[in-house]
Amino acid sequence: MKKEPWIEAILSSMTLEQKIGQCVVVGMSGTVITNDLREAILRYHCGGIRLSSFMRMFKYFSDDKAKKQEMGAGFVPSQQKIAGAGLPPYATPEQFAEMLNELRTLAATRTPAIPLHMVIDQEGDVSKDFSRGGVVQFPSNMGLVASKSPKLAYEVAKAIAKQMKASGLDMIHSPVVDVNINPNNPEIGHRAFSDDPEVTAQYAIAMLKGYKEEGVIAAAKHFPGRGDSATDAHHACPMLTVDSERFNKIELYPYKRLIEAGIDSIMVAHCIYPHIDPDNISTVSRKVITGILRDQLGFEGMITTDSITMGALIDRYGIGEACARSLHAGADVILMKAENQWRGEMFHTIKQWVEAGKISSDELDDKVRRIITIKKKYGMFKKMGMVNAAKAAVPYRDTVIVQTSQKAAQKAIMVIKDELHALPVKKDKKVLLINQQNSIKSPNDVYDHPALFQQLMEEGWPSLQTFETQFGFGEKEDAQVVQFVEDNNFDLIICTNFYDRQEKPHTYPKTLIDKGYPVILITNTPYCIKEIGGLIPSAKTSILNMNLTPEGLRTTKAVLLGKKKAQGSWPLSNYDPFKLKG
Repeated sequence: MKKEPWIEAILSSMTLEQKIGQCVVVGMSGTVITNDLREAILRYHCGGIRLSSFMRMFKYFSDDKAKKQEMGAGFVPSQQKIAGAGLPPYATPEQFAEMLNELRTLAATRTPAIPLHMVIDQEGDVSKDFSRGGVVQFPSNMGLVASKSPKLAYEVAKAIAKQMKASGLDMIHSPVVDVNINPNNPEIGHRAFSDDPEVTAQYAIAMLKGYKEEGVIAAAKHFPGRGDSATDAHHACPMLTVDSERFNKIELYPYKRLIEAGIDSIMVAHCIYPHIDPDNISTVSRKVITGILRDQLGFEGMITTDSITMGALIDRYGIGEACARSLHAGADVILMKAENQWRGEMFHTIKQWVEAGKISSDELDDKVRRIITIKKKYGMFKKMGMVNAAKAAVPYRDTVIVQTSQKAAQKAIMVIKDELHALPVKKDKKVLLINQQNSIKSPNDVYDHPALFQQLMEEGWPSLQTFETQFGFGEKEDAQVVQFVEDNNFDLIICTNFYDRQEKPHTYPKTLIDKGYPVILITNTPYCIKEIGGLIPSAKTSILNMNLTPEGLRTTKAVLLGKKKAQGSWPLSNYDPFKLKG
C-alpha cells in the first residue's frame, strides 16, 4: 500500500504494543469513565472506543462459554470491570461530549499522540446507541426503503452524522447491507434495507454519501452477508450453504457497489460459508477476509470484526486466539466490545503471535497505516478529535434535521389492511391499548422512555384504558393480558407487537386475534416471527411502522386518529404475503 511520509514517521516511532493497540477498539458502557477503560487507553494503547451509553456493563451471550487459554509466563492480567445491573447515570448531551473529550485528552498524553476514534451503532428503529437528551432519531433501514426515496435515505444519514459529530462521534457501524432473502431471519430482518441486492446497494450508497459529507466514517456490515440465515450470530455461528453464482449475485453485490463508491470500512461477520472455507468462521478465515474482500473485491480500506465475543467463535478458540487469528486472516481492527478480563488475554496473545511470526510485522504495519490514514482523512488529528461540548445538542434542534425526521416517520408507516373498518379510531368507543414497554436501548429520559407510546396515546384521551407489558415474552403476563380482555367488554383493542432480536415475542396478540377480539395490530417488522411476533397475517386490521422512535410513535398516534396519512410503501421485492407491492 502507498506510504505517506507523515504517517511513516509516526509508525517508525511506535512500539509493538502501540501498534497492536491501534488494532483494537474496546467497549465502554455507560457515562462514567472507569479505571479499566483508563488502562485500555494508557496501558494497551487502544485505537478506538465503541460506546453503549444505555447500559452499565456490556456482556455477550457466549461470555461464560469461552474456551479457556493457558496464558503462560509473562502474562499480567488486565483490570476487570465488575458492575451490577441497572441504568447508568443520566448525562446531558453536553456532559457526554465532555466525557468523550476527557478520554481524548487522556489519549493525547500518549507518545506518539494518536487520536481515539469513537464508534457507535445507529441503525434506526430500536437499534440505537445514541439516543439520550432528545437526539433526533430515524426509522430502520427497511423503514427508509418504504419511502421509495434514496434521496431521503441520504438526508437521514446526513442528519444522523451531523448530530454524531457535534458530540465527538467519528464512526458508525452502518450501513447494514445484508440482503434479507430469508423471511425467517431472526437477527437481521428489518435491519436490512431489502431482499433485493440492487435496492440494498442503492440505499446503502445514498447513506454512505450522507455520512461522508458530514465527516463520519461508515462501516458496511456484515461481510460476506447475513441475510440468508435462520440463526442469530449473537448466540451461535450461522452456516450459509450457497453456490458461488448465488453468492456473487446476492451477498457480494452490495459490497462491490459500495467499494466502487468509496466505502472506508467494512465489518466482517461471524458465519461460515462452506463453499469458501468449510473449516473456519469468516472472522478468522484468510480465504474470506484476504482472499475475497482484499484480493477478489479489491477493498483497500479498514476491515473491522464484529463484536469478537459473539456466537461460537470464542467457544472454539478462546478470546486471545480468536483475536490473533482474525488479524492473521486479514482484519485490521478487533472489536472487543465486552468489558472484562479478556482485554489482557487479547493483547498478550496477539503480541505472542507477532513475536512468533504468525502475524508478520509487515502486515501489522499495513494495518496501522490504514487506521492512521483514515483518522487523518477524517480530521481526527485536529484537536485530537475534541469538540465544543457546549454545542453538542445544537443539531437536535436543527429545523432541517427535525423536518427530515418527521418526513421519514410518515414514509415509514403503512396500513396493511383494515377489515375491521376501525380506522380512524373513534375516541367515544371503549378502547384498550395493550402496549409493550419499548425498553430496547431506551435512554429513559423525558424525550424517549419505555412508556412513551402510552403517554402519547393518553394525552387528550382520558377514557383510554391502557395495559402495559414488558417488551418480550412472559408466560404469566401473557395469561394476565388475555384474562383482562376476557373480563372486560372493549369495543376495540389497540395492541402493539413490536419485535427485536433480543426478546422472544409475546403470545397474547395472536391469542386475542384467534379468539376473535377486535384487534388493531401495530408492529415494526414486515415479517411474522415464529407465527406470533411481528406482522401476524390473521390480524384483520394491522399497521406496520418501522420506526419505534419518538417521532415514529407520534406519527402512529396521528395515523390511528386520522390526523395524518400513512405514506409508506411495502419495502420488499420478493416477499409480499399481503399483495401490497406496487
